Amino acid sequence: MNRLDHAIVGGLVLVLAVITVAIGAPALGPGIASPSASPNLPEVVTYREGTLGRPMSVNPLAARTQVDRDLVALAFAGLVRLGADGSIVPDLAARWTSDPAGRSWTFELRADARWHDGQPVTANDVVFTVRTLRDAAYQGPGAGSWNEVTATALGTRTVRFDLTTPIGGFLQLATQPIAPAHLLDLVPIESLATDPFGQTPVGSGPYAVVELDDGHAVLEPASSVAQPATDGANPPNASGAIPTDTVATPMPTRRPAGATPSIGRIELRFFDDAASLEAAFEAGDLDAASGLPPADATALAASANARTLAYPGTTLTTILLNLRPSHPELRDPRVRRALLSAIDRPAIIGSVFGGLAKSADSPIPPTSWAFDPVASPAIAPNAKAAAAGLTKAGWKKTGGHWRPAGAKDPYTLELLGPNETTNPALAAIARAVAADWEAIGMTVKVVEEDAGSPLIDTLAEGTFTAAAVDVSIGHDPDLYPLLASSQTQTGGLNVIGLQDASLDALLVAARRPGTTDARKAAFKALETQLSAGTFVLPIAFADEVVVARSNLQEVVVQPVGDPSDRFWDVLTWRLANDR
Repeated sequence: MNRLDHAIVGGLVLVLAVITVAIGAPALGPGIASPSASPNLPEVVTYREGTLGRPMSVNPLAARTQVDRDLVALAFAGLVRLGADGSIVPDLAARWTSDPAGRSWTFELRADARWHDGQPVTANDVVFTVRTLRDAAYQGPGAGSWNEVTATALGTRTVRFDLTTPIGGFLQLATQPIAPAHLLDLVPIESLATDPFGQTPVGSGPYAVVELDDGHAVLEPASSVAQPATDGANPPNASGAIPTDTVATPMPTRRPAGATPSIGRIELRFFDDAASLEAAFEAGDLDAASGLPPADATALAASANARTLAYPGTTLTTILLNLRPSHPELRDPRVRRALLSAIDRPAIIGSVFGGLAKSADSPIPPTSWAFDPVASPAIAPNAKAAAAGLTKAGWKKTGGHWRPAGAKDPYTLELLGPNETTNPALAAIARAVAADWEAIGMTVKVVEEDAGSPLIDTLAEGTFTAAAVDVSIGHDPDLYPLLASSQTQTGGLNVIGLQDASLDALLVAARRPGTTDARKAAFKALETQLSAGTFVLPIAFADEVVVARSNLQEVVVQPVGDPSDRFWDVLTWRLANDR
């Protein structure tokens, strides 16, 4: 129901190829004039970043590539946004309240909230965005994330959300970038991804896209390009505390009014391969490089006398096991724990992630407020313990190969994963896990995804034994969509087919609104059960790595749900003049 529902799907889909499609010739957004067009304007401070991939559609309702999401993060705003230490702070909304149960939320938009073409941001824009995300025909990013939320405009700047199922992390869902109804309302849902708006986006975020083509994008502060207000709107209320209910998690702080960024222009340059991106950085053409594999990023930073900014990620790299009745050999938790014990996660983190990842002892990120190390004890790689666990579960080792309890023939475990082209890191992890399992005598067959049948389709159909995937957990963990029994139904996200009534109750309790202490207690109980059941085999939470020169300053590194979240503090970045 919340953003995690979308995020899990997005995480699974990330194993597909990053599609690079030319957008076309340079274009300026409608109604937006670039100040750089005038030769009389003073030189502005320009931050240049190179990244892997190409844009397809800079539209919050259609963004699929990482480049798209980066540009959306800079050019569009949600009702709220990520703040320091994972907090939630106002963005388009000036204030909000909720009922004690967290079932109804009311947001009041800032009076000065404007689209970059000068039009006011209204409650109608919010309702339009949510209505699109809820539409059965919508298949873009965020599909299914608002299915149990209804948005109603109570006035020009007031919107109410009614939740079928209250969740403690609703404010995380409200970070969803809002789309302009006056420009997209008449676009058929099936045409959103190809509509020209994605090439000439008009947002309401801190920066506006003033130039976009297949090779680069130029963004400038919204205050310097937005059209003037036409309705005499007053500045936002500057009174003080923002009314908020105790179910808000965590307590918000006021959004700075009239903040002027130190960086007057951002240029993102797009590259198809790591070698070209690295060459441009080493030549001094870029202030930062993003999207590189961890090992490449570390090597580039060393060779170019730069530094790595390692943002702790909240995307779980894990092995999913099919727990349906059709796979009885995997339904014993002792078998699953044995398989986990056989995996040398520290070695994988060192070889595949270049040390830039955190070992996962639970589906909950270790950087999360909800993580409890006591309830989720670390499991060290131990081949002897793995073999002992299989033996206790009734497996027998004959001729150096394992066979399940009651079986006459050796067992072959089929491990599904992406191919080297679509996701080299995940493909390498699948091979490493297979090698660890083979080291204890397990026969393993690594199967790459079929180009004609995406991995997510195979998982949804339940036609797999084990699969290496990435699952985006997010800042406010909600594992209900991934593990709840009801989520095995058509369109659900419980692709492993888990059915456990006692776990369901804990999943519901953990997502329920409440005080921080109450929610931590609920998560501790949930994590204890997850550890005992070993329903998934967690591997690592990879860092999102950016290579940056020393001239990029005032950047605060903190956990991110998506690499684009690193722009949360972009307005405070500074660029020293020493390139």
